[in-house]
Amino acid sequence: MLFHSTHRLAVCGDWLRIGMWLMVAFVACSSLAIPKLAGQESLQNKSVAGETEQADPETATEDEIRKLISQLEAVRLADRDAAEKRLTELGAGILSHLPEINSRTGGELKIRLQRIRAALQTEKLDDFYEASRVSLTGQFPLSTVLKEIEQQTGNKITLSSQDNSLSSKMIQLNLKDVEFWQALDEIAAQAKLQVQPFAYNLDGLVLTTSTRTNSPPAFTRGPFRVETLSVSSTRAFSSSAPGQTEISVVAIWEPRLKPVYMQIPMGKIVAKTDTDQELASASPMANPEIPLNTGGCATQLDLPIALPSSEAQALVKLSGEFEVAVPSERHEYVFKNFANGARQSEKFGDVTVTLEGARRNGPVFEMRILVEFGNAVGALESYRSWILSNHTFLRGPNERILENVGFNLYANSSSGVGINYLFQINGDPDDFQLIYDSPAMMSRQNLAFELLDIPLP
Repeated sequence: MLFHSTHRLAVCGDWLRIGMWLMVAFVACSSLAIPKLAGQESLQNKSVAGETEQADPETATEDEIRKLISQLEAVRLADRDAAEKRLTELGAGILSHLPEINSRTGGELKIRLQRIRAALQTEKLDDFYEASRVSLTGQFPLSTVLKEIEQQTGNKITLSSQDNSLSSKMIQLNLKDVEFWQALDEIAAQAKLQVQPFAYNLDGLVLTTSTRTNSPPAFTRGPFRVETLSVSSTRAFSSSAPGQTEISVVAIWEPRLKPVYMQIPMGKIVAKTDTDQELASASPMANPEIPLNTGGCATQLDLPIALPSSEAQALVKLSGEFEVAVPSERHEYVFKNFANGARQSEKFGDVTVTLEGARRNGPVFEMRILVEFGNAVGALESYRSWILSNHTFLRGPNERILENVGFNLYANSSSGVGINYLFQINGDPDDFQLIYDSPAMMSRQNLAFELLDIPLP
């Protein structure tokens, strides 16, 4: 009897040691957290000499996410509420881990998943309109710095000069979670560069050798930047008008943004001279729409104000605001099994995309797509054709891409557009997925700006 008891104790001890070993292994594996927003490893993740990396509190392991999703169907209401709260706190990085809702999804689970997904989509879209952040510490060649900033922010930056010595110029940085424009100012100052605002580059900013001397300070807010270009004063002798001063400024934005229109209410332009004279806009009733160059990252604004007194030497302040409509980050709306022509819809963010019908018409397949914005903020007016450039294609077996062979509008309103796309499909249409790539929201931004210390001519 004693032998058996001792044997059982020995076996239990072995199992206890094995259990402890498995627990250590599990904890080690669990420490590999999923970041809130997943991305490739970059220089900012490499520790700087003497520094210890701090863990992001908004992280979770894949195992924790799976358990939390299962907990949404727990017996106790408090457990279900806690799981929903925790999943929402983890942020938009877990969107891809949430299960799809289908006919087998329970009623309460469906509601909770919809709430979580809606909250995280809104958070993701709201973050898109904030300034990008940059963290980079150490000494690196300029070319490496620019590539790293592109990786962290999605903003492409190139050099106008092909001089290899400029690309290899060493830059010493100590940037810790700073806004994009602050980081770029630091880099430009060290390398003696400036942004070339009207350089033709479809998807990025261009840096060129600095030629500025005593330029007025730039204004930055979020992803936007405003700089003074020039000042001129005119007096027409053939008119009774008192003359005016025109300040030309340039509005620049982070390249990842693609504004579709911009307006500036001239009645909000106000200036103050160094003699305390306040000057209003010379065209207070005007509200012009500013042309935006296709693929560019800047536009020029000409701001006319009343002519200051001859004693004034400078404008100590020039303030105003402009309104800009900016599409959000893009999302792929995916439609499968469309050969039967059934209506399908997908909503992401503020945009609902509906495949209203699909049918064969001779040698082509017609796909009628209706795109509706909850709040289009005027971006879908008939003369704004940006929405027609949204990429619409079929993805077939082996990831083969089949482009559309044409399209035509069949509906147009202030909040939605209907487009009929044509595809030449050889084989079974259900072997393909229809992809509509579109911004998931349209945001109207009112940017108040203030420019200081502008010398007068």
